[in-house]
Amino acid sequence: MSALIWLLTFEGRVNRRQYFLSGLVLVAIKYSIDSFVASRFGESWKATNYIFPPSDSVLFGLTRQNRSLYLTLWAIAIPFFWIGISLTLRRLRDAGYRPGWIFLFFVPIANLLLFVYLSLVPSKAQRAVNADPSPNRKMPIGGTLGVVIAAVLGLALELLSANYLAQYAWGLFLGVPFITGFVTSWFLNAGGLHSRKQTIGLCALTPILIGLFLIGFRLEGLVCLLMALPLALPFSIAGGLVAHYCLGSRRVPLTPPAATACVAIVPFLMFAEHAVQLQPPVQPVVTSIVVNAPVNIVWKNVIAFPPLAAPKEWIFHTGIAYPIGAIITGSGPGAIRRCSFSTGDFVEPITLWDENHLLAFNVFSQPPSLREIGFGKITTPHIEGDYMRSQHGQFRLVALDGTHTLLEGATWYQDYFWPQAYWRALSDAIVHRVHIRVLEHVKQQAEAEVLKH
Repeated sequence: MSALIWLLTFEGRVNRRQYFLSGLVLVAIKYSIDSFVASRFGESWKATNYIFPPSDSVLFGLTRQNRSLYLTLWAIAIPFFWIGISLTLRRLRDAGYRPGWIFLFFVPIANLLLFVYLSLVPSKAQRAVNADPSPNRKMPIGGTLGVVIAAVLGLALELLSANYLAQYAWGLFLGVPFITGFVTSWFLNAGGLHSRKQTIGLCALTPILIGLFLIGFRLEGLVCLLMALPLALPFSIAGGLVAHYCLGSRRVPLTPPAATACVAIVPFLMFAEHAVQLQPPVQPVVTSIVVNAPVNIVWKNVIAFPPLAAPKEWIFHTGIAYPIGAIITGSGPGAIRRCSFSTGDFVEPITLWDENHLLAFNVFSQPPSLREIGFGKITTPHIEGDYMRSQHGQFRLVALDGTHTLLEGATWYQDYFWPQAYWRALSDAIVHRVHIRVLEHVKQQAEAEVLKH
């Protein structure tokens, strides 16, 4: 009975060992109960559901059985909420922090960070006894712990954005590196300021470690991570320097709950982006080449051409899809053009057939944009979900004279990655290389046909 009263009361204090062990036991009991209840309703329940709720967990539109399941789970959660609030309030009191920080208990991911921190931070009285005014110039266990916690946080946020919300936007590419660098720096410098050089080095290591975890767990491939690294590194370092400045400035107090609140901003940003449903513009990439052949010969090699030779360009040896041939079934508007790529076929219904002048088409379906490099088969939402989405394409021919033709290839596509200024520059360069490969092949075929005659 006394143990139950101890769990439910809001009076007194709880040390970090009591808080950590109680939390682990309560989580295990709660998960066991939830799993049993879900199985009674014919459903499965995973530990990750507490961080990333199932997509059908909104009460509206559920079947009667699922609605009953979630209402039952919410009812079961009430006493656990009470106990969790009680323990956290008393742990905050013991650590010397304001009780107002209890609001982080209700914020996804931030509540996990708060639990980890409160399980590690000593009591206020113990910190006062062990206080050492001399600055610590060696990297303490806090730096190592900070990198590990930041890496786990980065993985959780990456799963939230990419796998649960299915988006690749500002929160993922800028927010996650910034906040993981911030967390790394906070753990490194909270006990005593280290040099900026040490802080920068450790914060630069964090996104690399997260990338290695993503590759190891087959959540991402090497190519995409290398493309994201120029964004991740500077923002991770920036986050680390901000935390370093705040910890060294008396004007900007950075208490542990305040640092946790900063971390909570990132998932809020991700959910806000998801609610807005960001839509990128449809913009063209245009590439042209001069062919030493009459326009009618160039036209014949545009509408269908034999298989291309294996690519020599290094970019197509990284797994990025490249064209290998094209055929057309039928002629005129309504004909179907199939452009074969290394990852599959583009199916392109012809919309405009102006012989010797213009061939335009829509994109009905397209293959994955690349094959990722990693351990085993890697399937990620941005590859399977066409986040680089072609909409239209065309070939335009202009007769410069009787023996020379200007051949122009254009693609209109959407790039569902943000910030657009960075990712569009990379995507445009890739599309341009694809155009060059096709146009050079058409040029070679047409000019060889002229020589035959």
